[in-house]
Order: sequence, then C-alpha cells, then structure tokens
Amino acid sequence: MDNSSAVILIIPSASYRTSAFINAVEKLDLKVLVISDKSQVFSGKYPDNLIIMNFHHWKDRLDEISEWAERNGLKAVIGVDEESIVLAANLSNYLQVEHNPVESVLLTKDKYLMRIELKKAGVNSPWFKRFSIHDSPHKMINEINFPCVIKPTFLSASRGVIRVNTIEELAYGIKTLNELLSLEEVRERGGEQSDWILVEEYIPGKEVAIEGIVAEGKLKVLAVFDKPEPLEGPTFEETIIVTPTALPEKIQFSLFETVQNAVKALGIVKGPVHVEVRINSSGNYILECASRSIGGLCSKVLEFQGGMSLEELILRSYLGRNVEKTKLTDTARGVMMMPTENMGILKEMRGVEDALNVKGVTDLQITVKPGEKLEPLPKGDRYLGFIFAEDKDQELVIKALKNAWSKIEVVLENT
Repeated sequence: MDNSSAVILIIPSASYRTSAFINAVEKLDLKVLVISDKSQVFSGKYPDNLIIMNFHHWKDRLDEISEWAERNGLKAVIGVDEESIVLAANLSNYLQVEHNPVESVLLTKDKYLMRIELKKAGVNSPWFKRFSIHDSPHKMINEINFPCVIKPTFLSASRGVIRVNTIEELAYGIKTLNELLSLEEVRERGGEQSDWILVEEYIPGKEVAIEGIVAEGKLKVLAVFDKPEPLEGPTFEETIIVTPTALPEKIQFSLFETVQNAVKALGIVKGPVHVEVRINSSGNYILECASRSIGGLCSKVLEFQGGMSLEELILRSYLGRNVEKTKLTDTARGVMMMPTENMGILKEMRGVEDALNVKGVTDLQITVKPGEKLEPLPKGDRYLGFIFAEDKDQELVIKALKNAWSKIEVVLENT
C-alpha cells in the first residue's frame, strides 16, 4: 500500500478499539494523527501525532488539525466508535475528505429521527411516539399500546431500553429513565435529547446483527450474527453472538435488502455500519442502524481470509481500496459479552483459568478492574468482559461460551 496515505483516527480514551485500530494502521504503514479526549492512553506511542481535546469544542483545534492534514495528504477521518462518529463527520466536512454527510450521522444518533426517516422510506416500522421525560404515564396511555418498549433516543448497547406490559410497569420504567437521564455524564452526552423518551411497539421475533461496509451508497455485508439467547425483556442485555448465521439464504437476502434500504434512507454512503434487526412473519424490522462498526471487543470474532482484521478492512475501505472480494474465514466463531448481573463493587473474578481451558474457547478478556462499581441494565453500561470461542459449527461455539461462563464467579464487596 502507498505509505504516503494518512488518516485521522478519533479514539475516545474509554474505547475498547484502540489496539485493534493502531495495529491495523501499523500493518498498513499509514501516517496517523490520533485525536482523543485524554492523553495517558497514547502519549507514549504517538507523542508527536496526538491531539487531546474536548470533542464538543473541536473548532478550537482546527488550525492544528488542518495543518497536519495538508502536510501529510489526508485521505480519511475515522471515528472508531459511537462517541466519535459525529466529530469524524464534522471534521471530514471541514477538511473536505469523503465521508457520510453530518446530517446522516446525526440521524443514526437519534432513534426518533431515524424512525421518521425509515418510515418515510417505506422500511417496515413499529408504531412510535416521542414524549417529554416529564410527561405522566396517564398522559401517554391514550397514545400507546402494550406491550411496548421505552428508551432514550441517544444511548447505545441497550442502555435504558425497557419493555413494559402494563401502566404500572410504564410508570416504573419512566421513573428509571428519569434517574438515568438525570445523570451528569448522560446529560452531557445527550444534551437536549436527555429531555425525551421514545416509546415504540415491542417487536417479537428472532434478532440478528449485521456488520457491513458501505462504498458509494452500496452495502457489502461482512457478517450476520445470530443471537441465540431470547431477547424479550424487560431489559435487553445482549450476551452471545455467533457467526455465520444459521438463517436460510432466502431470509438472509431479504435482510440484506432491508438493510440496504435503511442505509439509503439514512443517507449513509461510506464506511462501516452495524445494524440490529428483528425478523418475524410480518417481515424485517430495523431496531438500530449505526454508522460505525460493532462495539466492544466483538470485532475480534471477525477474521477475514488472509488474516485481515475488521479494522484493517475498514481502513482499506476508507482509503478507496477494493474490499469487494473479502470473505470471512470458514469456522464458526462467537463471543459472549459477560453480563453485569448484580450491583456492587467488584472484588475479584474467579474461575478465569477454568473458563479458558474449556474446549473451543480461544480467549477471555476482563474489562473491569477490582474496585470498580458495577450496575446492571437498564442503568448500567459495562460488560464484565468478553469470552471468545471457535469451532466447526455454531452449536459447539454456543456450548463452549455457556460452559466457560458457568465457571466464572463474580465476587462483589459488601456495600
């Protein structure tokens, strides 16, 4: 690859994706400018190619960023996860490098606006209605039906998503969302969106996740993840995902068509997409369509032929390289996001060695430290870590992940 290619990576300090993207940059021999919100993560590695800044005040550092971009022949600005994609779109727009329109990225960050656009485009939609967080359940009751789902309009990873079946559950759910949306870090992140909740029809059915890459508005599906655990509420904590899917080809093609329609409706023309879909006898329903790749450490599950990682594929795509023929390796792979089941202060996690010794398990990474506070969904936003497995078929992978999780004991301090 032409080693004069230069990219800007926007990596929040809390991101799980740092190592994977930096490894891909080094493998492709690219020039890189890292933009982050805290210095300690990168200062040793990129002391001269690092800008620390408040993502909301990006205009304050434009001279510096523009100078680096001009000097190095910038090809792409990439936000590596949910917290950085809007800044990536804004910077790309300012620096005049190809990217999704800012308006499209903002649509993917507001579940209410996304619902409006998908419905306008004729994509299967649940009924939905936005309410003020201060509205009473008795005001809402005449405009909704049970069962339904209530959620913030801007949070990810199922945070704040609650299924309610009665007015009592609705009242309790709204109280919970009020508490969540009053948290300082949540209000800072959501701004005016913190004043709203979205209520929408509960959609039954099988849930899958689709990982794709978009070039000139055309979707290439990289992987379909099955979610073998039922996700029926009251909260929707994802645990196991596994690929390749066991879905019949006919259903897969209909899914790809649905996702392509959603991508078009939202105006996504470039880069990765991560889409959550429910499938039932009425068709395919988009739950989420994010203009970023899969979160957490889950991208480790995806290995493409030739030893290419998802992060390398994303970089190649942004640089205009052809990734059309890229295919996953043949084995079944899965990951379990170890759920936070109880509230408390983490003392230790036992049984890690036993879990790693389970046949089929390839890795286990703990992402919380002793002394950290844990809180389950709907208010919490952390997994304990990730278990990875690989085998010849999906069932063996699922069995290995469940077996490994059964060996883990989470010890909390008395609080």
